[in-house]
Parts: sequence; C-alpha cells; structure tokens
Amino acid sequence: MPKMSDSELLALVGQAEKEAVIYNGEFMAENEKYLDYYLANPFGDERPDQSQVISTDVSDVVESDMPSLVRTFLGSKNVMSFEATTNREIDIREAEEKTAYINWIIRNQVDSFKVQHDWIKDAEIQKMGVVRYDYEELDEVEEEEYSGLSEEELLILVNDLSQERQREDSEIEIIEQNLDDEGHYLKFRVSKKSCEFTIKNIPTENFLISRNAKTKEDAELIGDRCLVSRSTLIQMGYDEALVRNIPSNEEQERSTLKQIRFKDQGGRDDSADVQHWASQEVELFNLYIKIDYDGDGITERRHILKAGNEILENEPFKIAPYAMFSAVSMPHKAIGRGRAELSIQSQRVNSVLTRQILDNIYRVNNGRVVVNDDETNIDDLLTVRPNGIVRTTGDPRMAVAQLETPYIGDKALQVVQYMDSKRAQSTGTYLANQGLDSDKLYNETATRFLGTQEAGAAKVELIARNLAETGYRDLYEGLAWMVSHYQNSTLEISVLGKELTVDPRRWRTNHKLVANVGLAAGDDETMINNMASLLTIDQQLRANQSTLTDEKKTYNKLAKITEAMGIARTSDYFNDPEVPEQTLQAQNEQLLALAEQQKMAIEQLQNNPLAEAEMVKRQGDIAIAQGKLQLDAAKLSEDQRQFNASLQQDAVKQAQSTMVDLTKIEATTNKDVPGAAI
Repeated sequence: MPKMSDSELLALVGQAEKEAVIYNGEFMAENEKYLDYYLANPFGDERPDQSQVISTDVSDVVESDMPSLVRTFLGSKNVMSFEATTNREIDIREAEEKTAYINWIIRNQVDSFKVQHDWIKDAEIQKMGVVRYDYEELDEVEEEEYSGLSEEELLILVNDLSQERQREDSEIEIIEQNLDDEGHYLKFRVSKKSCEFTIKNIPTENFLISRNAKTKEDAELIGDRCLVSRSTLIQMGYDEALVRNIPSNEEQERSTLKQIRFKDQGGRDDSADVQHWASQEVELFNLYIKIDYDGDGITERRHILKAGNEILENEPFKIAPYAMFSAVSMPHKAIGRGRAELSIQSQRVNSVLTRQILDNIYRVNNGRVVVNDDETNIDDLLTVRPNGIVRTTGDPRMAVAQLETPYIGDKALQVVQYMDSKRAQSTGTYLANQGLDSDKLYNETATRFLGTQEAGAAKVELIARNLAETGYRDLYEGLAWMVSHYQNSTLEISVLGKELTVDPRRWRTNHKLVANVGLAAGDDETMINNMASLLTIDQQLRANQSTLTDEKKTYNKLAKITEAMGIARTSDYFNDPEVPEQTLQAQNEQLLALAEQQKMAIEQLQNNPLAEAEMVKRQGDIAIAQGKLQLDAAKLSEDQRQFNASLQQDAVKQAQSTMVDLTKIEATTNKDVPGAAI
C-alpha cells in the first residue's frame, strides 16, 4: 500500500480525536461535579430564607490524604529505583547512575513541587491526574571578551577554549584577537547545544485518550490540546506564512471545568479580544496515534503536531510521553476513580441533614404562637418590648398559645454520625470520637481507635502504592528512555553532595524498576526503630571482634536512618568509608588526637619511673603479639604454597596418565589420536 496522504492523515486524526473520552459519555460532567463538590459550591436547589450551608466531606477527605502523599512522594527518599538484573559490576553501576539521574531530573524541575503536588491532587479530585514529559533542544550563544591578559593568562584561556572545543555540544569562534600596550585582547563567541527535559501538568479537560482504553499502551490515541500564540509557533521554527493561515481559536467550550476552577477569579476571560495577529491564540494538538502511515500493514505510534488543518510535525515516536494515574484503580480500565467520587454522596446527605438541623434550631429559637383574634388585642401581640402587656378577654390560655416545634437535632445528629462512619469505612478517614459514652470511651476507645487509625493509614498507603506503580513508573521508565535516546552529551550533576558524571548514551540495559513507597504502615518510624536495633547489634558484634559486620554496613544503616528522617544528604552527618575525601578529615583528627595522647604519655614517663616500666612491658607484649601474627601469617603462606605445589603435581600426573592412555589407543587402533605421545 502507498504511504498515507496528508488529507487521509488529517481525516484519520480527526476521527480519532472525536473518539477521545472527554467528548463522550459522562466523563467530563462527572469531573465537573467532583470539582464543584470539592470547592463546596452551591447545589442549585437552595431556598431563600432557609439554611444554605454545605458540608465539606470531599475537601476533608482530599486534604487529609494530601499531607501523607506529599510527604511520601516529595520527601527525601527515591520514589522508584532501577535495580540490576545481573551481578555484573557494569550493570549495577548503570542502574545506580540511572536511578540518580532520573530522580535528579524530576526533583530539579523549576517548579518540581508544584507539578507533582498538582498531579497528585488532580488524581484525588478528578478521575485521573496527568503529566507530560518532554525534551527541548536549546541553542545558547554567549560572547565573552578579555583584555589586559598576560602571556600565561592567555595560554591558560586558550587551553580552556581548546578543551571546550572538544565537547560535542560546543562551538567556539574567535571574533577578535590583538596585542596592545596593556596586554592581550581576546573576544570570542561560544555556541552551546543542550537538551532540557521538562515535566508539565495537563488539565483534565485538555487530555485526550481513546474512550474505553484498558491501558495507556492500549489506547489508539493519546495527546493533549492547548492554546498557543502565533508568535510562539514562529519561535518554534514554523514558517510565518503557514502560521498566518492557521485559523484563530474559535473554540467552543466543551467543558465548564475551567470555569469552575477559576470561578473565584471571574471564570473564563472573554474580554481580551487581541487585535495583533502575532498575539492571537490558536489551538494546538499534540497527538500520539497508532496508525499504519507507511502502508506496510503494521500500525506504529507516530507524533502528530496539528494546528487547524495544518500538520506541523509527523514522525515516528515509540512511546506516548504521558504519565497518568488514578487514586483508585479500576480493573480493565485506563481511567479509575478519584477520592472525591467516593465522598460526594456523603457530602450531599450531610449537607441536607445539617441544613435541616439549623432550620429546626432557628424555628425552635424563634417560636410562633397561635392567636384567637376575637379575644386578643393583636396590636399588643405584635408590639415586641420587654415586659410588654398583651390584652385578652376571658382565659388567656384560650386566647394565645405557643405553637410547638419539636427539636430534632439530637436524632438528626445520630444520622450524621452514621454517615460519617460510612464515609470512614469507604475512604479511610476516621473520627477521633466514635460516639461512645464516657465509660466506653476510656475503657475501649484506645484499641478501637488504633484499629481504625491503622485501617485508614492502610488505605492511604494503598493509594500511594497505586500512584507509584502506575503514574510514577511510567514517568521514570519514560524519562529513562527519552534521555537515552535524545541526550547527546555527558552531564555533571551533584547528587547527595557527590559529583556524578552521567552519559545516558552508554546505557544498554533494561533494568527492573522497583517502588520504594507504600510498603508498610508507618514506614519511616518503623525504619528508624529497625535500623537503631541493628546498630545496637553492630556494636555488640564489633565489641566481640566479629567479622559479621564492618564500617560500610554500619554506614548503610545510618544512611537509612537519615533518609527516613527526611534528611537528603547523609554526607552532611556521616562519612562514607568508601569515599576517601569524606574520611580524610576524620583520619586527620584521629592522628592529631593520637599525637596528643603520645605527647601526654611521654610527659608522664618523664615524671614517673614506674609508668616507664609499665610502658616497656606493654611494648614487649605488643612485640610478642606482632611476632605471633607474623608467624601465623608465614605458616598460612607455607600451607598455601604446599597446597598449590601438591595440586600442580596431581595435575601433571593426571596429564601424563591421560597421555599414556591415548598413546595405547593410538597404537591399538593405528589411528591418529590428538594428545597421544606418538
């Protein structure tokens, strides 16, 4: 089959866009409702002169989750780690380098905290949260000039420039060079090419994924849409005439999600009618679609950048650079559920009950009366003043009576409490007071509260593990693939106080990716206690001169403790025994302390003859011990030599015996046998 034409490609892409989930079903309507509930916006059925209070169940659940999730994913620990699949040293070092670099990229985004926080919170409120990871090729040009340089300074500068020229990503051009009375003058231009990796949030209303997709990889189309100015497209390198012909954005709002989000700021801004063509916005579609573009009968993922009816880019791209997750995964669905979805029913019911309780209290506190107007002076009754008189004829009880309004607050609160308990069961948020009386509270609540608390923590841990194993796994694996394919130079970075040179072009292994979060209740506290116990065992082993531990293993335990405490740089507090530059200062301090001790010992010897005799005795004991060690070492060496000699003799005898047997076979069969003596 021939290659697909541009018109065929546009038609296929347009059809795939229409099949995106945001244009079908109740997906966007439900997301709008979840955000409305989170913001505690009115339901629309409020009545004048009655309570309009709104319960904040959805917000309470989301905001109770966020501190734990932010501490988990934005703390000092690595969320994911690449692990070697073999015992080869090169494989292990590559896995460590890959883990350090991908974590460095994620943590060193300009707005890293904001991006990850919003990603997680989107998954809590909406049905999913999405980020796009991408790379940008940057060209930086700088001009530098130096004057008054001496011969030595010029030589050093030229040497530095020659080393810079050897870098693949740098070009140096000498613009001007001369010599005057003040010294050498040099002016040059440095051009550098770099690759920057970015992570950006994608709003729910802008994300495109094929409806009914089971997984991200299963989706025929994945992408996003956004508004960009014509000027931005020209800066991206597209032809000005082409950009002028792209129709301006006349987007009909497909969802009110953006208006709900910016309701407190006036909603969507329709007042800015930009007149200058360069500032006008156009709708840009970033799409990754599975199609058979080259006509070979096999579909492949391609990157299509489209604005209006213009295809700006069309190239093969192995992956779809998006990472998406839901707080609650659903089987056989790419899109799961959010925490808001689990709480909206509780918010609706609690809001109605609270309104009814408040309306009831208002009526109780502002009671009404029943009046027989034939026997009552209505003017007296309507005049409200302290100690006022109401004139009646006959029995006052027959003329005026209080209209009773039963108080329902105590009964309604039982229903509210029941709804809170149902919400706690479904979401994991719990109540400190479980409605027990004082005796049961003191006798029973501690155990019950602890059990409820652990169950709630387990639910949040499940959410954390789900986020790690879906979205964060995609992000780490995708970034590792992207840097290995598009970073064309080495990079020096600082990780935990150590300098690390990274060259992704040398990465050859697909390592196993392991999640480090959501593994057990109370991870950090448990880790600190466990490592402290192991350190105690370490001390006992070292006191008994056991070979079961060493300084490096002790350091590893301390590193785990500092990591669990949220300390990013263990080297600020403990020295790695395998890094000489870290242990040098400690060794110097030990030598100084030893010198000071020797100085004090000499002074004591000069003033105490008995101490001198004791010192001589100790030196003798040390000499004997050293001699015994040398003797043991010599004996061990001789035993090893004799063993090697015996092994060699046995090998010679075996070879001679084999040669004799082969010679006999050769003589008997009259055929040439390799290894025989004849």
